[in-house]
Amino acid sequence: MKYRDRILEYFDNIADGTVVVVNDLYDKGFEKMGQTAFFRAVERLASDGEIIRVGKGLYIKKSDADNNRTELLLNYFFGEDNSRGMFTGMHLYNKYSLTRTKSDNIELMSVMCKGSTCHIDNILVRRPGVELNFENTRVIEALEILQNYSEIPQLDKNKFARYAKQYARGYNDASAVEVLNNMKYKKRTIAFMKKILDMYKVPNTLSQFLSNASDYKIPTFYKLAR
Repeated sequence: MKYRDRILEYFDNIADGTVVVVNDLYDKGFEKMGQTAFFRAVERLASDGEIIRVGKGLYIKKSDADNNRTELLLNYFFGEDNSRGMFTGMHLYNKYSLTRTKSDNIELMSVMCKGSTCHIDNILVRRPGVELNFENTRVIEALEILQNYSEIPQLDKNKFARYAKQYARGYNDASAVEVLNNMKYKKRTIAFMKKILDMYKVPNTLSQFLSNASDYKIPTFYKLAR
């Protein structure tokens, strides 16, 4: 069987809605073909309309052409159980009702992003420095919100106060330390998180990431009485 036919056969046999990473596909029995010849064959198939390119190195089969491309990509980046990705930016703020402002642009983090970032149409993806389990995701969400607090349009401060209390109640110090050891966030963002935790008397070790000699500018916010 010709390599072109083998590639088409692979796409014909995958489940509907599958996004194929050609770098991974090459390692599934196409090594003898040579990388240059393989990638050219994939590009020709896309040019001929036999497969559909949805992003750099990402393809879907022809029968998925009429499906919502954004939905297919989000399914790929998030995974079936949402363990591979998480929203950041406006979609994250909307998740916790911090603002009513909406955005057509989609920002997220995903372990499926091969580089540090990838930009496809209206989707911007960053690769996290840690596994996106429940606790790590929760910490990253909080850090993303706190770091961009002043830029959140029409921020509902009552909803933020509720979110801050909820986060403090379920705080996991080990996960916070893991995230901060492997991902870069501003010192004032960490100080902001520590201020919230201290306000609700939640033990934490975030001081290890801060300097006692520094006076961090932390936004004004209030504590919920209940």
